[in-house]
This record gives sequence, C-alpha cells and structure tokens, in this order.
Amino acid sequence: MKLLNQLLLESGADLTSAFTVVPQFGGYFKQVARVEEYTPQKIVVSSKKLRTVISGEGLTIEKYFEKDLFIRGSITGVSLDRFG
Repeated sequence: MKLLNQLLLESGADLTSAFTVVPQFGGYFKQVARVEEYTPQKIVVSSKKLRTVISGEGLTIEKYFEKDLFIRGSITGVSLDRFG
C-alpha cells in the first residue's frame, strides 16, 4: 500500500478523507466493507452506514485490502446514500 499511497499523494489525493477521486486516474475509498456491484461502468460499495455508487468508464478494482479500495478508470460521478 505504500506505493499506492505515494502515487495517490503525488497525483493530488487527500488520504485523510473518506474518498478521493483523481480525474482520469481513479479513486481511493476508505472503510469499504463490501463490494455490492461491479461493472466497467458502475461500482457499488458499502460500509456500516453508507452506500457509495461510483460511475464512469473503464472502471476496474485494482486493490482491495483492509477496507481500502483503489479503483482505476475514468470516474464521472460519485453518489452517497446513508442507511437508516
């Protein structure tokens, strides 16, 4: 994860936030408990109280380790839905 963190920081990501999207590169999402849906155009993930829908083109899950998720591709939108 050190290399991934270094790449994200160099591309302008803020690793202290819940998620960071870097245009034309991908995104870094924290506290992901489960991947609910996965296609090249849409990835849906959930945590304890939040569902996150990531939309775009050419989306791939590059790393998913210890609740951290790195998505590569052109992310065009992120929407959040709170549970209960």
